[in-house]
Amino acid sequence: MINQQWLHTFLTLVEVGHFTQTAEKLYMTQPGVSQQIKKLEEQVGVPLLNRIGKRFELTREGEILYQFGCKRSQEEDQLYRELRFDDPHKGECRIACSGAMATFLYPHLLKRQKIHSGLIVAVEAAPNERIIQSILKNVIDLGIVTQPSPSTELEYEPLGFDSLCLVLPSDYASQSLSFDTLEEVGFIDHPDGAHYADRLLSANFGEQFHSVEKLRKRGYINQINQILIPVSEGLGFTVLPEMAVRHFQHQSLLYVASLIVPIHDELFLARKKHRILPKRYDWFERKIKELLRKGLEKPNVPV
Repeated sequence: MINQQWLHTFLTLVEVGHFTQTAEKLYMTQPGVSQQIKKLEEQVGVPLLNRIGKRFELTREGEILYQFGCKRSQEEDQLYRELRFDDPHKGECRIACSGAMATFLYPHLLKRQKIHSGLIVAVEAAPNERIIQSILKNVIDLGIVTQPSPSTELEYEPLGFDSLCLVLPSDYASQSLSFDTLEEVGFIDHPDGAHYADRLLSANFGEQFHSVEKLRKRGYINQINQILIPVSEGLGFTVLPEMAVRHFQHQSLLYVASLIVPIHDELFLARKKHRILPKRYDWFERKIKELLRKGLEKPNVPV
């Protein structure tokens, strides 16, 4: 590593052009300036100055080092400016949530980036546990989860509730719903399908429902915005959060069945307790809370 004090003396000497005046500017003696330049030359292993009487000129190596020093000085100035100024309209915002939530939130968050091009919106769709681990590892800064972890490093702010929906093709809206009907229709599975279906079907169909593995499968898709397409085509039923169902384009082709026992999840905004986020996150936190508290109301019937 180049000695920063010697480099600073060298840069000042080049800009001032005189050993005595450099010494005065740096509150040093002239021999002290000469000694530091000599030590710098010894450190880099090449002569930096051609001394001509009381004058000097830079060697080729001296010119290279001077340009290097000027560039480093500019970079340090820029670094200090960025450290002192927290720009609310610049930088990356890293957020994670479920796939259904990402489908709903992402278009709203992109509107902010469209206004402020210095922002980068990075949204990851992930399961609950992975979101929590990503926050703990500082991979993401904000997460929306349904099950808080016992970790004392995190804090959680309630956002609202998202209900699970039993969704069938619209042709079944006029029929009496039974478990036999569901077996006849068949299940459209997805990455969270088994978890959602097990909770909803066991609560509403009791002994008739044995396990998700025994359901008649009619298809599988791992893209959240595609899961309801086979349902709308009459090919099967599925279980999804209301947030995902609500934003499907062809609502008239779906039938959301009424449930005897509604199933819902409470949503929390998770973050590290002692991690102060940059100001650019302020708008995103407010927007997420506004969108979810407006769109999600707590069910009247408990789980």
